[in-house]
Amino acid sequence: MPALDSKALVTAQQSDTGLVRATNQDHCAEFQHPSLPRRLLVVADGMGGHRGGEVASRLAVSAIGDAFRASSAAGEEVLRTAFAAANDAIRGQSADNPELAGMGTTAVAVLVDGDDRDQRCWVASVGDSRVYLLHEGAFRQLTDDHSVVGELVRRGHISDEEARNHPRRNEILRALGTQPEVETDVIAVEAAGGDHFVLCSDGLSGMLLDEEIAETVEKNAPAEAVAKLVEMANECGGTDNITVQIARIEESSAPADGGDDEPADTTALRVRWALTLAAIVGVLWLLVHQL
Repeated sequence: MPALDSKALVTAQQSDTGLVRATNQDHCAEFQHPSLPRRLLVVADGMGGHRGGEVASRLAVSAIGDAFRASSAAGEEVLRTAFAAANDAIRGQSADNPELAGMGTTAVAVLVDGDDRDQRCWVASVGDSRVYLLHEGAFRQLTDDHSVVGELVRRGHISDEEARNHPRRNEILRALGTQPEVETDVIAVEAAGGDHFVLCSDGLSGMLLDEEIAETVEKNAPAEAVAKLVEMANECGGTDNITVQIARIEESSAPADGGDDEPADTTALRVRWALTLAAIVGVLWLLVHQL
């Protein structure tokens, strides 16, 4: 089974202020490890008065990216360390700047590791930004919403539809920068060529149904899909900042054991030549023994 090829990812991202907010407090970025075949995508949705949310989301993405590029540890450890570093960076800025006191941010990340022979990717989350996986037509949310309505849905008190319009839908239970330590959800996810990861802030997931997101991602290349999704969210009201990243994993022909296996057509050609050579040798043997 071929390993994931992080270099074969096709990615796209877009962030938009929306139609109601004055500033964009979302931030996103993509990072390549300097020495390992690893890629990381990150989305953050900031919160805080004045410019606090914008500062928090940018600090988080930058700190997560720096920690990722500086580490060669296993995927889960990398993400936990990176999110803890982001939490510390935000709290440090809050302490040094009174106007930024209380700022925080959600964050989600996907790490694609080309060295992982089990075809695993790693997903981390804090808050209510989301990561989805589109695999063979099935679209599922990989992250839990760390929010009041998310908890109500998990307990069966309200439906997904009721959560979309619930008066407490903006109340977050967990965020980077608001507490001395942060609890980060990290999971391993099997992925394969043709799969799509979708990372987004609630400015997208709160405006569109999962079915609408899935259909748009499945029918369009990543660059066209992110543009369409932002446009669709704005057409539905654009009441929040909208950020979306898409990573499509391309098929890889690299063998899982790192060997030098030949393509099937090359192997078949070698077999045909061997059979032809054997036939020629047989004919020559008969001719020699008949003389």
